[in-house]
Amino acid sequence: MKGVIFNLLEEFITETWGYDKYEEILERCHGAVRKAYVGPGTYKDEELYAIAGTAAEILGVALPDALRAFGKFAFAGLVKRYPMFVQGYSHPREFLLSVDKVIHVEVRKLMRDANPPRFSYADRAAGGLKIEYHSQRKLCPLMEGLLDGAADYFRVPIRHRQERCLLQGADCCEFHLEFLEAQPC
Repeated sequence: MKGVIFNLLEEFITETWGYDKYEEILERCHGAVRKAYVGPGTYKDEELYAIAGTAAEILGVALPDALRAFGKFAFAGLVKRYPMFVQGYSHPREFLLSVDKVIHVEVRKLMRDANPPRFSYADRAAGGLKIEYHSQRKLCPLMEGLLDGAADYFRVPIRHRQERCLLQGADCCEFHLEFLEAQPC
């Protein structure tokens, strides 16, 4: 996992609960994590799971809920760091269709050893979209949060439901998206 995700997780925790809480979380991980992560660095997935799981435990939140909230937060953080990836898009559907064939290709070029999830897409009725999420990390709740973050960023509500799930033994997670009327600025 790339360090930028760890950096965003640290920001999420410190901005929401404070730096002391983040330090407490790291201490409770008992040496399973590092104190500092460098954005382009590559780190073990288990370190992210340890931080997220410990944070959820300390904060009394279910891990899937914590990952969803982090995903929503992370979308805005990724846009701040990489604004070029959202430039030219005015709707989340267009943007989401670019993730696998444009953004993740660029991520692999910019960040050595990057292993982002893979997506496949299919049109749905009334302009909806089906996204299949393929990832050995099985971070589908994080994906849901990223969808919510995209909806907020583009000011277009997205109703999404998950039909299949990697966490339940499926070969991928299948999300069905419906784009609602854009919200005024």
